[in-house]
Amino acid sequence: MKVTKNFIVFTFLLTLVFAQVSQAQNNPYPNELTGYDFFGKGKLKGLKPGVSTKENVKKIFGGKCENKCDYDTDWTINFSYYENNWTKEDTNPKGEKTVYYLDSKYLGKLRKIEMRPKKQVSFSNVSFPNTFQKLSRSLITKNTRSGKNRMITYELFQDSYGLTYELFGTTDYDDIKTIKLKTGAIYI
Repeated sequence: MKVTKNFIVFTFLLTLVFAQVSQAQNNPYPNELTGYDFFGKGKLKGLKPGVSTKENVKKIFGGKCENKCDYDTDWTINFSYYENNWTKEDTNPKGEKTVYYLDSKYLGKLRKIEMRPKKQVSFSNVSFPNTFQKLSRSLITKNTRSGKNRMITYELFQDSYGLTYELFGTTDYDDIKTIKLKTGAIYI
């Protein structure tokens, strides 16, 4: 198995949390890590998911910045908005379906802010406080250049306000086989 060089990439997603508590506070993300406090002390201070619009983003980052632009010399920022009437469907084990609809008051509002570093950022010396829940994930995708599959591993640290830090680790390239899982089978 060929393993690429270990690296950590820092990304965080700021997603809308439907909690009035976070909207009432001056900083909707009070658990920002020191040195990465883009809302508390940075340019994002005036933006709030579920409230701010493209026009608010343009006032801060300029008329050409609507979806993606430079935050500064070290960071790129991506914005996404509620553009259509979003729905989500869930079915419980009994077969009962529940449909969730986006309240129309959120249409055109900021949905997500994603910050990406322009170069690698190490989090090896960062200790996340207990306000964050840690989740480990891996994803297998087909590399279109080499034709081989790749497995990407990363960890998510998310707090109750919707602040998420994604730390990407190793990417393994190999002839990883994907198998079709059978219902009821146990895989070890």
